[in-house]
Amino acid sequence: MTRGQSRAVFGYDTNADFLGFNPRFRQLHRQYSTELTRLQRALAQQNRAGRTRPCARQIFLEARWLVYYTADFVRIKQRLEALRALLRQPHDPPGCEAQSATDGSFDHCSQAWFLKVDANCEVIEDLAAEGKKPPYPLHFLDRINSPVKLRAYLDSVLISDVRRSGEDKSYEMNIGGTDLMRFITGEIPTDYRFDPQLKQTLLDYLDNRWQDPQTGFFGGWYRTPTGVRKTANLSTTFHIAAYLHGRLKHWPQIIQTTLAMQDHEFPYGWLEEGHMSNHHDFDVVRLLRYGWPDMSETQRAQARVAIQKMLDFCLKETLNPDGSFKMMDEDTVASSYSLPVAFLQEVGYFEPGRRFWTDAEFPQSPDVARRIAAHLRSLHLDDPEAKKTLRLLESLDQPKLVKPSRGWIIGGVSGLLLVGLLWHHSLRTRTVQRSRA
Repeated sequence: MTRGQSRAVFGYDTNADFLGFNPRFRQLHRQYSTELTRLQRALAQQNRAGRTRPCARQIFLEARWLVYYTADFVRIKQRLEALRALLRQPHDPPGCEAQSATDGSFDHCSQAWFLKVDANCEVIEDLAAEGKKPPYPLHFLDRINSPVKLRAYLDSVLISDVRRSGEDKSYEMNIGGTDLMRFITGEIPTDYRFDPQLKQTLLDYLDNRWQDPQTGFFGGWYRTPTGVRKTANLSTTFHIAAYLHGRLKHWPQIIQTTLAMQDHEFPYGWLEEGHMSNHHDFDVVRLLRYGWPDMSETQRAQARVAIQKMLDFCLKETLNPDGSFKMMDEDTVASSYSLPVAFLQEVGYFEPGRRFWTDAEFPQSPDVARRIAAHLRSLHLDDPEAKKTLRLLESLDQPKLVKPSRGWIIGGVSGLLLVGLLWHHSLRTRTVQRSRA
């Protein structure tokens, strides 16, 4: 399917609305997206050279969001200029990795609040994996710490009126909304004192406000001349299912929608510019894993064929002989490792206990894991995403898991969730460059 056809079935095409907001939108968007791509390549080259660039990465992610989800060309120009200037410097500003004593944030370089929340997820999760805690309270979460505040924030980003505001809020709802879920549900452990009613408020919002019972999916909503259009976003639905360990309503509808999206374009399908993607394949397989007990034999047969094709694509078309991966739709060097590794772990390539879809054996997998780990280690990347991926690969020498039971498949285990969050910043997804363009 073309991207336009995919939007017509499961999504919404915002291009006409952006043009209605700014008649020069197409020309300016093309200009700044081209500039962003050049700066992204420069940042990747510096990452490969071993330079840690947390501040530059935060500015890049913000510029990317602005370019592909807004028509705020003043801010876009400012953020691109800031990124360009920083990349000319030999290193990021001193102290940019330290926690702020004022608001408890580890993100000093983003301006958008939801992106600060997202950046803090990675850092705090990484600290927890090392048995550490942030030294200062996470006051940046005060903004949503009551049922009234949380509902108000979620409502403010659920429905986009692009023609009037010049902003598609679906990305913020995906990233900001699901990151808050990780904090509020305790998926990311903190000592922050949430309002005791906040978790139930969030779950009620998901069940009774946001989830579409017809498709089972979550996604951005759009105000149109004929009413509100609800979309079925693969990335958003994956995030929510992963962070709630699969505890969602409407699994038969979720599976039906997921399988129907196979030939459609992301974020309303599995494909990226007509091709497979380790990133989207990981999202799909996680949904299939959770929905497996509710699937018919016909659906399972369809899923088995699809997963085998995904596995062949990952190993034969994206994995290089030296253990590196081709950088395809990933946004950073670290995510070019974390996403395919997370996919391979999800399908059970490394561990038999995770092979919910097949009884096949993969005797070459230990050697593949060692080659990937060795190459990743040689890059000396120090960001949380790369460190999580390397920890996963190194943990594969531990005793293997047993074959999962039905209850394990439905509920999941905490160890699997660590894998599910490896790729989070790619969304993040993470291929937003082409998902909105």
